[in-house]
Amino acid sequence: MPFGLGGTGWLGVGFETTYGTWITPTVWLPIRSESLQKVEDKIYRTNIRGVADRTGAIQGYYHIEGDVEFEVNADVLLYFLYAGRFAPVKSGAGPYVYTFTPTHIASPTTATGPGTPKSLSVTVSRDARFFGYTGVNVGRYSFRVEDGLMLCTVSLIGLEETNQAGPFTPVYNTTTPFGPLYNSIEIPTATVRTDIDTFTLDIDDGGEAQNRIKTTGGRAAAFMKWGEREVTLSMEHDFDALTDYNTFLNQTVQSITFKGSVGASNEVSFVVAATVVDSYEVGLSSLGDLTRATVQYHGYYGATDVVTIVDKSVISIL
Repeated sequence: MPFGLGGTGWLGVGFETTYGTWITPTVWLPIRSESLQKVEDKIYRTNIRGVADRTGAIQGYYHIEGDVEFEVNADVLLYFLYAGRFAPVKSGAGPYVYTFTPTHIASPTTATGPGTPKSLSVTVSRDARFFGYTGVNVGRYSFRVEDGLMLCTVSLIGLEETNQAGPFTPVYNTTTPFGPLYNSIEIPTATVRTDIDTFTLDIDDGGEAQNRIKTTGGRAAAFMKWGEREVTLSMEHDFDALTDYNTFLNQTVQSITFKGSVGASNEVSFVVAATVVDSYEVGLSSLGDLTRATVQYHGYYGATDVVTIVDKSVISIL
C-alpha cells in the first residue's frame, strides 16, 4: 500500500455500552487534527552490578491520551459533551435541547439513555489502518475564537487500543460551524460586546489515567480519574474605557456568556455564572498599534454551577 496523506484519514465515535469495550463507530466527526496514542511508562532496570548502564527494560503501565481539534457546531460538540464530567438533560421534540451541568464524580461510567454520561470508543483511520481506542473520556475542553471561527480542542484519556479490521464507510453531516457571523460574547451576561477579537474558555477537569494491580489486562489503565475542576477565560479587547479595569480593581463578580448560533437547530451557549478578573494588562506596544487590553478571568462555584452548557441540535441521543 502506498503512503497516505493525513487528509485521507478519519475519526469515528460510538457510545460504549460497557465501559472499555470497543464498538463500531456510529458517527464520523470532521476534525482538524488528532494526536491519540498509547503512552507506556516503561520500566528500565537500574541495578548496581559493575556497569554504569541500564541493564534491561520491563513493560510498564500504559494508557491512551491525546488531543482532538475540531470546528465547533452543535452536532459534533454534543458527542464530546456526553463524554465529559457533566449531567445531561434532554428536552424538546426536535430540535432537541441538551443541558449539561457539572457533576463532582471522580471517574467515568457509561449507560444508555439521553440522561446519562457515557464513555466513547474512538476509531481513527490512518493510511487505512484502523486504531480502536476504548474507555475514552474528556479531561479538558479548550474553546477559542480564531479568525472569527469557533474551535475546540478536547484532551482525551482512555484505557486501551486495539487494531480493528474494518471495512468502514464514513458518513458525515453537513452542519454549519460557528464562523464570524454566528458568535457572540456577553460580559456581563446580557451585555453584548463588540470590541473583542480573541476569546478562550478552558474547562479543565484534571483528568488522569489510573493504573491498578491486576492479572487480567494488568498493564492497561483501569479508569480515568477526574480531579479539581478549573474554569478560566481570557480575551483581548480595544481599550477605550476603564470599565473592565475597574472590574479588576474592585473584584466585581460577573457572569459571562459565550454563544454560537446558526438558527434554532444549531446553537451552543456557555454560561460561566461567577467570574472574577485575575489580571488586566494594557500597555503601549509600538508606534502604530492600537491600544489593547488582555484580560484573564477565573470562574468559580457561586450560587449556581460554575458553568452551564446548552446544546441545541437535531441529533437525538437515545
